[in-house]
Amino acid sequence: MFEEFPDSDDSRVWTREEIDAWDALAEEERRAQLPPDERYREQFGPGAIADAAWLAAALTEEAAVYTQDLAVQADRMRILADANRIAALLTAYERALIDLAHRFGASYGTRAGLGAQAFFRSFGLQTGAHPAVVAGEVDAGLILRDRLPLTWSAFQAGEASWSRMRTVVREAEGLDAEHWAAYDGTAAVKVVESTRLKDDLRKARARLDDEAAAKRARTTHERRRTSLELGHDGGVAFVAEGLAADWVPINDALHKAAVAAHGVEGETRGIAQLRHDIALDILREGLQAPTAADGASVPQRKPVQVQLILTVPALAWLGKTKEQAQLGGYGPIDLETAKALAGTATSFIRVLTDPVTGVRLSMDRKVYAPPADLARWVKIRDGRSRFPGSTIAPHLADIDHAREWQHGGATDARNLVTLGRTDHNLKSAGLFIEAVEDDGTVGWDEVWGHHFADPPNDPLDPAPPELLPPPRDDGDCPF
Repeated sequence: MFEEFPDSDDSRVWTREEIDAWDALAEEERRAQLPPDERYREQFGPGAIADAAWLAAALTEEAAVYTQDLAVQADRMRILADANRIAALLTAYERALIDLAHRFGASYGTRAGLGAQAFFRSFGLQTGAHPAVVAGEVDAGLILRDRLPLTWSAFQAGEASWSRMRTVVREAEGLDAEHWAAYDGTAAVKVVESTRLKDDLRKARARLDDEAAAKRARTTHERRRTSLELGHDGGVAFVAEGLAADWVPINDALHKAAVAAHGVEGETRGIAQLRHDIALDILREGLQAPTAADGASVPQRKPVQVQLILTVPALAWLGKTKEQAQLGGYGPIDLETAKALAGTATSFIRVLTDPVTGVRLSMDRKVYAPPADLARWVKIRDGRSRFPGSTIAPHLADIDHAREWQHGGATDARNLVTLGRTDHNLKSAGLFIEAVEDDGTVGWDEVWGHHFADPPNDPLDPAPPELLPPPRDDGDCPF
């Protein structure tokens, strides 16, 4: 065995312990190369037969390594598929804008025009993606392809995922044009090798442009907003996006207030619950009673009355059916919560439904501008903007004539739908054509020939048979 020792030195004297350890290692490596059943017979005798449990245990390590390799290969295929998908998306977007500019005018061929919005909606409906997601992928892809070509090449070669590419684009915000090439050179390496990509890119950006942080802060401030993300079980997430300098102190103060309230005798709510309830109190009071103009963030702001739009089926209220109530801007909520909300409401809007079919009763008007009661009815009936995929609440949407008034469309419930302002503009520009079908479905056709449909809200449950009047008996037919 001496001649098999690595880096053997003739002058070296090996101890018996070293020789035995090396022989044991060589024997272990030899046995590891054998199939599991042969390995078993060597250990327990030539006639021994390995049972399924032993074979499974022996194969565990090999199976783990093999399946991990398969998963890594599948992920690599996903990255390549994403690279091809984004490249195809950019081509489709650019050709769509060229087509719209040719057919509708130059303004429709720009990112800021209605043409881009039409493409984002059409592509999103065909792929199941939100238009904002499509727009974000287009914007990030164009930056990568046109301004960061080295990083784009790494992406197209399948060396880094799309999510890492998005990080590269986000961290480039605020850089002057003169630094983009150098940033691209660093990013193309880091996006493949770095395990702390965001930190590494921030350091690289800071070295290139020490004023980038201030520029990014200004961009963040300009992009400030609040949004509502619908959740499950009657819940939502209220999200505020802005400068950390504004919101971190507010978060800290809110936490301190919740801790202080938690210490009050008899208080049973947790810290997280108290944080929510205190923030809700502040927002409600601030909306209803604005501060003085001096020093206010929005001077001369008018008071806002927080309005709750709640539809509660009368038969469900009486326990005769099992329908859920409908919260405007959200959807179905449990009846117990609806009753609690209704108990504190200062006013109600009564909605009547047909007790046999459960279909909401319609109204009819003969003027262009729908009167207040008809507009209110249409918004309650629709429950949301009727553009496919839109979640805009009805009270934030326009009332739209599906068939335009000037083309013979009547101002009645069968021809009126709620529609978000951008979608309304797309329809008015001729980029989408809208039609209401007999069952209440709103059909949409876009300029490239695709058809989409937005079904109506589910009808309310009909009354149970025991509540319906008995059928009339008109006697035998006289002929």
